[in-house]
Amino acid sequence: MASLLSGITALLLSVVVLPAQSDPDRDGDGLSDFQEIHKYRTDPDRADSDGDGVPDGDWLERREYQYTVRTVVQVMRPVTIGFLCDDHQDARVLDETTTHVELEVIHYPFTTVSAAIVADGDWRRTAAGMKQWTEPGPTNDWTPAMQEQLVAALLKDGIDCRQLDDKALVEQVSRWLCRRTKDSGSFMGFITAFDERGQPFVPPALLALTDHAPESLASKWSRDVSARGMFEQSVRGSCSSSSIYLNGCLRALGIPTRTILTIPLVDANDDRELRMVERGISHHGLKATVLPVLRKLNGSWASHSFNEVFVGGRWRRLNYDRLGQDIVDPILFGMLTHVATFSDWADARMPDTIGWRQTRQVTDDVFGTCNPYSTIALRDAFGPHCKIDNPAPPPAPPPQASITEVQWGDGDAVPADIREWFGKRRVFGLVARVEGISGDDDFRRWLIDADCRVVLSCKDQDTLHVGLDALAWWRHGDHFWIVVPFDPADRQDLVAGQFYEFECRNRGKGGKWRVADGVRVPLRK
Repeated sequence: MASLLSGITALLLSVVVLPAQSDPDRDGDGLSDFQEIHKYRTDPDRADSDGDGVPDGDWLERREYQYTVRTVVQVMRPVTIGFLCDDHQDARVLDETTTHVELEVIHYPFTTVSAAIVADGDWRRTAAGMKQWTEPGPTNDWTPAMQEQLVAALLKDGIDCRQLDDKALVEQVSRWLCRRTKDSGSFMGFITAFDERGQPFVPPALLALTDHAPESLASKWSRDVSARGMFEQSVRGSCSSSSIYLNGCLRALGIPTRTILTIPLVDANDDRELRMVERGISHHGLKATVLPVLRKLNGSWASHSFNEVFVGGRWRRLNYDRLGQDIVDPILFGMLTHVATFSDWADARMPDTIGWRQTRQVTDDVFGTCNPYSTIALRDAFGPHCKIDNPAPPPAPPPQASITEVQWGDGDAVPADIREWFGKRRVFGLVARVEGISGDDDFRRWLIDADCRVVLSCKDQDTLHVGLDALAWWRHGDHFWIVVPFDPADRQDLVAGQFYEFECRNRGKGGKWRVADGVRVPLRK
């Protein structure tokens, strides 16, 4: 085993150094063949695909065969503009200050990039010319000893690094790395700085605002911002911590790896920005994917760090163990904006910017919420030669609210403020608990469209026809209570000591009420 291990290690370390693989552009229009086929949908054999005299590489012309979403976004530094034109987006600087950069970003939601990942069986020759992305650093702190331990552990579990191409190696190793770890419980990446020797520290101004005891920091750093420490202890933390862990471990195997920082399309804490998505995205399927995710992000600090790996001659996104992470994802923010790339997390100098802002809870700046970014413009476009379909969404099923409980308005089980309302107004009737509607405005719209008539039936007794009062309701936490008033005739016809079934008429095309199983009107003495 020892000789086999040393052979693998030697193979990883001793390769002829060659330059990284180039990206061919056979028509010379400034766009690579790969991107013309998979990103822009232009012709890689014609510099001017549509023959209008403007080459495909022009900033506007390159969009004419695609559907794109354009945003203008202000982003707090760090922003690494040299890396932001990638296989999923184009970006350029419109303005910048000492604290933030204003970017114009062109997103390409419907690329075929992620489906076009190929393997390179001779990847070590290419990787040998990319030392910037394979060498250790303050957080990517792999060592030859760690490398030997990693190779041995992989081999023990049936992953032989000598036999795998780069695609198979990344897929198998990333999955193995993620599964062998548990949550470290630390979140140090945004407040940890690194000195000239690469040693971590928390700037005093930030340390004074946190509850981290100085004597516990070394342990937390080893479990959160050290790839070697996380490997040795089989732990990792948040997304930034996980990207550090994968960065260091994959580099130890010779795979060029780096970290990218991404944000959602807009700041979901700003209703104005959410309305931009509602009005600015006209592709029905994309809007249906993006908007619900953004609404769920409301009230949260949202950004995501993960990795890029050089596989098959291109930088490919690796999100934990998912090789080929797409720009559109119904789970991950709906759609991503790439704002920074780092060789080592220490390069980001997070305590100087985002970490400082988050720790001090600054919101009275250009961004205005807890998120260090703000979208100030958004619109989409179907290029004149775009052939992407935009089918109308199927009609949404009628919404449904559930009545889960019915009580008399003066009953002991009714919230005190509702009993008080009944008492002050001398109203007689029922109150129904409604679940399944999210907000006050939604409930108001529901009541406008829904059939509010209610039928109370009892064996051998006259049926009572009453109604829900669309003006008399209360919100209590995640549910509502609504009044079912009785007029004098209904009250007179009510037979004491009898159980009445509670049914909603549900006529018309509006939302339908669902009465939960077992709901009935309590006995009235």
